[in-house]
Amino acid sequence: MVAVLIVCILLAVTVPLTAQEVLLPLQSAPRVHMVQKDAATKVELPFFDDFSNYEGIPAADRWQDGGGYVNTGYGPWPPTIGMLTLDALDAQGNLYAGASTSPFAADTVTSLPVGLGGLTENDSVVFSFYYLPGGGSGNLWERVGDTPNESDSLYLDFYKPGADEWVTVWSRGGVSVDTLVARTGRDWQYVVVPITDAAYFDSAFRFRFRNHCTLDENSKSGMVGNCDQWNIDYVYLDRGRDADSIPVFRDVAFVVPAQSFLTNYRAMPHRQFTMQEMAPAVEVTITNLYASDLASRYAHYVVNKSGDTLYRYDGGYENAPPFLPDGQYQTAQMHALPVVGYTFPLTASPDTFEVVHVVQEGVAGDMRRQNDTTRFEQVFGNYYAYDDGTPENGYGLTSTASRLYLAYRFDLNVEDTLTAVDMFFNRTRNDENANVPFYISIWEDNGGMPGELLYRDNFSRTPSFDGFNKFVRYVLEEPVLVSGSVYVGFEQANNLFINIGFDRSNNTADRIFYLTGTQWQQSILSGSLMLRPCFGTSATVGVEQPQYADDDIVVFPNPAAGRSFMKGLASGAQVEVIDMMGRHVYVAEAGSQATIELPSDRWPNGVYVIKVTDGSSIGGKIFKLCVKH
Repeated sequence: MVAVLIVCILLAVTVPLTAQEVLLPLQSAPRVHMVQKDAATKVELPFFDDFSNYEGIPAADRWQDGGGYVNTGYGPWPPTIGMLTLDALDAQGNLYAGASTSPFAADTVTSLPVGLGGLTENDSVVFSFYYLPGGGSGNLWERVGDTPNESDSLYLDFYKPGADEWVTVWSRGGVSVDTLVARTGRDWQYVVVPITDAAYFDSAFRFRFRNHCTLDENSKSGMVGNCDQWNIDYVYLDRGRDADSIPVFRDVAFVVPAQSFLTNYRAMPHRQFTMQEMAPAVEVTITNLYASDLASRYAHYVVNKSGDTLYRYDGGYENAPPFLPDGQYQTAQMHALPVVGYTFPLTASPDTFEVVHVVQEGVAGDMRRQNDTTRFEQVFGNYYAYDDGTPENGYGLTSTASRLYLAYRFDLNVEDTLTAVDMFFNRTRNDENANVPFYISIWEDNGGMPGELLYRDNFSRTPSFDGFNKFVRYVLEEPVLVSGSVYVGFEQANNLFINIGFDRSNNTADRIFYLTGTQWQQSILSGSLMLRPCFGTSATVGVEQPQYADDDIVVFPNPAAGRSFMKGLASGAQVEVIDMMGRHVYVAEAGSQATIELPSDRWPNGVYVIKVTDGSSIGGKIFKLCVKH
């Protein structure tokens, strides 16, 4: 939280003092609860988890409980892809009930029993792991997570079965990554703990990681959230190990997740795709944790939904330099920056492909194969997406102005009909942002900045959370025909913090713009808004929408075929029905109810917007009608 506030101070120097971009920690997150298991299940040596081939709750075949969160986004450049993050959110993704500005116990992640029975000190049993405090290093506006305060701690405990007690065998007080880099020359820190006490050599031995957090002081409602992260990776317990302080593992692995084969987008509408969208090459980060060069082979391939391989790239063998002592990654172009020699087929309907990357040490074989594969799902649907679907922060504007504007640029290759916008709003601790009014707005391009307003809602909307932290689809009152560069966003009717999801995995700051006065400003915050424009009638079919209309007026049946009815209308009300191309297909004056005939030859399947004007509300009332013959 401290780093976020400093970002705001720096931003005040570069933008008008009446407006600031703000990134806040999450106050809740989409997480799946893991019910604590019976500790009767045992794990045989070696115990290993580098959190590389899954996300979410800790793996059930190794861990007894799941207070931590397995992810790829909170700690940059881990030893191998993926990490376990301990923070201030519980297993349900909410701030702990006891969270306060005084230190409080937060996450605990406990292993299943590990079979140490029958071993002795002479078996050289060694436990090791890497850790990284949150908050990162470098430019403040590029950092992910929050630096633990001095009063915060990370603990490693061992369980003594005979005494039925937990013993803290290692701990680390709050510290910044910059401080650790200054001391050791590296960000991720290696910890090794030899096990020599005979009390631990028992088949019921367990270990656990836990942390203590403190919320930061912030008097502004809704701006205190998740904090004090600790990232953990490459947890390894085995016999016959050397407790040398220099870690050496015969392991060639990926470090960061697979990237999109498209230059700009993680997903895009299938009818907007052209060959020019393909990236010329894709970045791949490969590490070698051994003490010397290891020959490795890299390849990637593309498969369709049926599992058929459509394309295969073979990068051959290259020597991967050891990561230590100089922090080197693979630099050979055939492995580190392979050419994208494939173009996805132009499809007439939505489609999904999977790009699979594989690296393997080519002589004696990898010590660990879990981290040798990384996958990317390339989606061609009805929406654009820069984000990966998971927020690490909340984004919003603070200003003395009464109206705030946010716009996000998307580039179309062909003219299309914009019909809806998907947005991911973070749920706050006390739902402080639940009633922030906004109007979806669309602007045309004006020399790389938002220009003339093409569309603005007639009625204000509010953030909706669709149960718990999901994208919500907001259908436009009328479809908008757009082409070229278009800016999609909203006008906010007050200056409360709206807290839209912000993904830190892909930096699109050059496409985010905001306005609080007379001049649009470009964002400098590294990340992507979780806002996705949707195109075509299929973007609105079968999707539950937030309700904006008067509950006294009912449209039934809906979906409808043949005819639909409306009741609860005021006398003399005018009913207009508009199709997804913006054409008025029905206009009539009605009494207290109306019947709309829907012959299939004149009413194609799709979504229609019904606008009712009766003088009781400015601009009218808006409904959605789905026609499905």
